[in-house]
Amino acid sequence: MSIAVATTKQQKGFVTGQPTGALNLSDILDSEELGEYHLMSAAIITGNTVDFSGLGAGPDDPFEIASITKIFTGELLRLQIERGEITESTAVGDVLGERVADSLIRDITVEELANHTSGLPRLGNVGLRPFMATFFDKNPYKDLSADRVISISTTSKLNSRGEFHYSNLGFALLGQVLARNAGLTFDQLLDRDLLAPLNLNNTKLMTPESLAQDAPQGFSTPGKQVEAWEMDGFLPAAGLRSTARDMAVFCQYLFTKGPAPFTWQSLESAPEIVWHNGESFGYSSVLFFNTATTTAIFVAADVATSVFPIGHELLMANSTRQESK
Repeated sequence: MSIAVATTKQQKGFVTGQPTGALNLSDILDSEELGEYHLMSAAIITGNTVDFSGLGAGPDDPFEIASITKIFTGELLRLQIERGEITESTAVGDVLGERVADSLIRDITVEELANHTSGLPRLGNVGLRPFMATFFDKNPYKDLSADRVISISTTSKLNSRGEFHYSNLGFALLGQVLARNAGLTFDQLLDRDLLAPLNLNNTKLMTPESLAQDAPQGFSTPGKQVEAWEMDGFLPAAGLRSTARDMAVFCQYLFTKGPAPFTWQSLESAPEIVWHNGESFGYSSVLFFNTATTTAIFVAADVATSVFPIGHELLMANSTRQESK
């Protein structure tokens, strides 16, 4: 399917930047005609080789990666398991103790949280302000602390536990459990275990008031500039900004271990390919990871129009190129 068919024409077109890097993204995306994207950055990672490309953006330009943050949180869980600090069957109550002793979540395991089978709702009862923020492209996670995430979780009903139901609340709770288990805040834990060891210097959690006033802001689909997603309690679910270069380094790290058995989804047409996307009110991103060929594709844009079709087309084009060699 072509990108022109897979996407919908916007009311307001963007002036798209010029193609950059070794790959010509304009061969994949006819954005000058569609006017659906503003800035875009992409990387094709094959083993130790990385090719970057973009539209008006380079490999070191930052983008919100939203729910791709969950891959990092899942990796933190794997590292704690490898070090013997936690197990897949560790329950929330084993770590949070009396804080959750009288709630249904006390018996939920970290594996259930990581695989979206805990029964927790997508967001839970976050309150009126966050709920209303979604109608005005405002940051819905702005005033939700780590303690509030725990409180919301303790009062949530567990519907269809054991079945897959995507839950940002569940992943936010998972990150807070991992942080409490390590005796750190989540941002301290992420920095200690992943960002600092891998020198991911341009991958940063958007903690409250951490962004400079002139930091890049994304656009809603109609072309309105929107508020950045700075947050606290929901950081483990959606709080990262990163770059194509840092994501390439992270993928090369994952090549040595394979993707963690949490959070990723498999392509129905090719089970050896796993993926995760991220969408905030002003950004979209996707990461494909081929476990059979040690190949990964990362694409990010500063517009809330899905880049999944673009990433998939890059994946297919790269596979064809590899087969023809």
